[in-house]
This record gives sequence, C-alpha cells and structure tokens, in this order.
Amino acid sequence: MRIKRVKVENFRALEKIEVDLSKFSVIIGENDVGKTSFLFALDAFFSNGTIDKADEFFKFEKKKPIQITISFADVPDQAELKSLLDETNCVTIQKTFEFEEKPTARAIFIDGKYKDVPPATLKKWFGPDRFHFIPVRRDLAVQFSMNKTALLGKLLRAKMKSKLQEPDSSHSLKEVIQILEAAIQEPRQALEMNLREQMHNETIVLKFVDLDIDPVEGVTFDVRISDDRVENIQIKNRGAGTQNNLIIALFRLVASLDLGENFIFAMEEPENSLHPKAQRQLLSVLQEISKTSQVICTTHSPVFVDRSKFENNILMNRAIKGHAEAKTFNVHMLRELRVNLGIKPSDALLKGGGNCAILVEGNTEEDGFPIFMEMLGMSEFQLGIAIINMNGPSKDRLQKTATLLNAYDIPCIIVLDKDMASMAEDLDRERGPRMQNIKKIFCLNKGSIEDYYPLDVVADVINSEFSPESPVSEKDFDADRHGKERCDNFKKVMFEHGAGEALSYLKRKIGAVGTKILKDKNLQVDPDLKQIFDTVKLIACGEYEEQGVYSAPQTSRKQQKVTTVTAATKK
Repeated sequence: MRIKRVKVENFRALEKIEVDLSKFSVIIGENDVGKTSFLFALDAFFSNGTIDKADEFFKFEKKKPIQITISFADVPDQAELKSLLDETNCVTIQKTFEFEEKPTARAIFIDGKYKDVPPATLKKWFGPDRFHFIPVRRDLAVQFSMNKTALLGKLLRAKMKSKLQEPDSSHSLKEVIQILEAAIQEPRQALEMNLREQMHNETIVLKFVDLDIDPVEGVTFDVRISDDRVENIQIKNRGAGTQNNLIIALFRLVASLDLGENFIFAMEEPENSLHPKAQRQLLSVLQEISKTSQVICTTHSPVFVDRSKFENNILMNRAIKGHAEAKTFNVHMLRELRVNLGIKPSDALLKGGGNCAILVEGNTEEDGFPIFMEMLGMSEFQLGIAIINMNGPSKDRLQKTATLLNAYDIPCIIVLDKDMASMAEDLDRERGPRMQNIKKIFCLNKGSIEDYYPLDVVADVINSEFSPESPVSEKDFDADRHGKERCDNFKKVMFEHGAGEALSYLKRKIGAVGTKILKDKNLQVDPDLKQIFDTVKLIACGEYEEQGVYSAPQTSRKQQKVTTVTAATKK
C-alpha cells in the first residue's frame, strides 16, 4: 500500500496544498516554502495524536481545523479494507484535527459520501506502525533505541516477535530472554558490517551495551562505537559524518529485511552532512528500499535530483499570493526528455521558485539580476523566480531546459545578447508545444549585459576584488567597445594591470559586486532591464497577456548609419 495523493489544509505553513506522490518521491524547493511542514503533516496523520499547539495551525488560526486527506493505492486484499475502496480501487482517509481535540477519521468516496473508519482498522493500516519519519535534526540516541518512534526499535521488535512466534515457542522466561538477546545480535552485526564497508574501516565495532531485557519494562540498551582511535564512544558524541553513516547503515538493514509493501518512509534532507559520494550511496539504498516500501524525502542535493527519475521530482514553491504549490512532472513528456536530454535537471529545478524562470547566458546575469530586482522593489524569492545560467548562448541547451521546465508547467523568459538575434528568431519559430512555456525572448539593446555597467563601476570591481599591481580607472578602457569586444577589452586591461585575466570570474564579480555598487549609489535600473523584470513579475503573478514572443532589439541611429555606409561601400 502506498500514498497516491495528499491534501493538506491549515497545517503550519500550508494553507492548502495537494501533492501527487510516487513510490519514490523527491521534494525540492527553496527554504521556507513548506517542504518540512508537508512531512510533518504526514507524521501527524499517522501519529493520530491530539494537536494542542497554536503554531501547528496555519497563521495560528486555532478555530479553523486542520484537515489531512490521503489517498492510498495498491491496497491489500483485506476484508476490513474492501468496504473502504472507491471506484478507482483506492482508499481515501480524511483526518480532521480540532484544537486540543482527538482527531476524527473517515473514508471519503468519489460521490461525496463518507464512512467512519473503525479504530482498529485505523491503528492497523493507517497508524504509526505503517510510517516512519526522520527529521533533519536527527537524534540518533532516539533513532537507535527501543523507543516506539525509533526506526531501529521497530526493526528489533519485529525481529523479536518473529523469533518468539517460531514453532515450539513455549519457553521459560530465561529462555525468552536468551532468544531476544540472540535476535538483537543479528541486526547489530549487520549494522556493524555496513558501517565497516561504508567508512572503509575494518576496526569499527558497534556494541549494544547495558542491554536489559525485562518482560515488564521492555528492552533497553545504549549504542557505542569503537575503532582503532577511540573506545566505546556514544553515538551522540561522534561526528556528523559518522552519525549519517549510521543512518545509511540502518537504511541498508531496512532494505535487507524487506519490511513489505505497506511501510512508508519519510526523511528530511537525507543528504545533510554527507559527502557527495556518500549521498550517492544513500540514494542508491533509498531507491532499493522503494522497491518494497514507499520513500518520500525532501532535498537540496543535486545528486538526488539528477539521479532520480523525472517523475519522482516534485517542485514545491510559494505562489505570489502566499500559499504553497506543488508542481509534478508531466508524464506525457517523459519520452522526449529521456532521449539525450544533455542537461542536468538540478541545474534548472534547484535554482529557485516555480512561478517563472529567467534563462540567461552567463555569470553576470545570474548574480546581478537578483540585485537589479531588489533595486526595483522586487524579490526573486517572494515572486518565486528561478534564474538559470545557461553557461553560454547554446540554442540546444536553451531548448532542452525550456522543455524540462515545460514538463513541470513552469513559464520562462530568455535573455540573450544583442548579437544572438538570429538564435532568438530560430527559437521563436521552433517553439511549438514542447516549449510553449517560453513567454518572451529578449535581446539586450546595448549589446551584452556588461554594457549596462558604467566603466567606473567595472574599474571599482577590479580594484576591490582582484588586487591589481596598479589601480585601474575607467580611462583605461575603450569606451567604444560593446558586446564581446567590451569583455575582451576588460580582459586586456586586467592583464596589463597585473590583475590576472579570469574573465568568467570577473563577470561573476561584476554581477555580484558591481550591481551592488549601482544599488548603493541609488542609480536607476536601465529601462531595457526594467522591462525584463516587469514582464517577469506579470508572469509570476499570472497577469501577463500573451504577446509576440520575440521582438528584435532596437537599433540606434548611429548604428543604422554605420550599417548603411557599410552597405554602400560594398556596392
């Protein structure tokens, strides 16, 4: 049994959101858009406890109940569940939480009818034994204990129970304790072996010390780790890397035990404190677990986004009106995106919100555009804007990135240098259904983005960030150079003044530092750039009226004259 769809209302940061989930779901998005709230909503649903804190309610409105509705697919063929099935063979359970009141639960049907769910059925199929949540602030002392909410505790209790249910299971109390001790040692040895493999250290020893098995009080123990450097150190006193390796080892144990198709894992930022290599290892383990149990995680890791299926990634963002939204992959576009995509999904999906994306050529725009927006009283975060660096004017990358964004229903604009006008025209002509999300293509009237920075500002950036052997002034530059020639001139001046010649790094610094200088001087944003950001704001707010996708850049009278003279000379 797996979660197919979740609807959360009035819980924490979530006023109302609906999310479709797969067997392995990776939820991505900027900070403070509701990812954590979503996982805690799942935990509240399965925990079935009373909610008695005002901050659990959206905007502290305690009088407005929390509702969490979950549809389950692949429902087991059990008599107690058959009466809850709807026409699509799913079971939809809605739990309502009033402040300081025990939650109520009912099964919802497509025709609007509902049915109360017996408490025994709720506990067995929709209770805490079916779900396990590991938050980003991981208390390993809890996770590696016999606590009811501990993952290791759940595994050990299941192992003990199976041992006691074996044939000829009538034993004396002393024999029961011996059986339980033996049952615990098998998973301990598996954890120890996993740790040794992961950390490339054969001296690691994992111990369950102070083991106490009491038929009344239950089972208690303390987890200690030893190696060639330290002896019997509590896991809470080991480094974050070791602790996260313990989590990976524990998940590997889960995968090997095969808990079955009715167990659901949720984990917040599993990559936290892990090296990229360890992230890949953990992802592989979670994908293995998802073959039998459902796995749901939030992440900021490119490893998780790039190595998961497109349809597993869920982009969560905050709409302009303040509520959270979830954007899932359009499976009808799966085939064309899987064929030689040529780009990493994380380059697009981890760049920000899902209300509008700005596809730019390079570093200057990527680092400078957010500050230009601030100068205009806009916030890329509040508007849900993603600024995606194409690392050059590649038509192929632009098309593929726009197609990927279209699969997640994310509108976008493209900003190109003036000399890329022919590429803009081609993109406009070839747009079609797979890139219908491209709302506007801009070519910068002045040349490249660097043409919008006064030369004295460029000089200030070089002097402050590159420590030249001799100071640079605006007079050192050729003011008549534009576009690529202007940047080549920057590189020449840097070399002559002993400031190196790392043009790509200079462009990033012009964007990040140079734009801040413009802001600090209270200078006005150029009308060309203002038009871009005004358009983006309209798109993000859903107020943009469809117009021609591309209009050619304006040509100044001076440029027109040069063009005419050149043509006459050729004649």
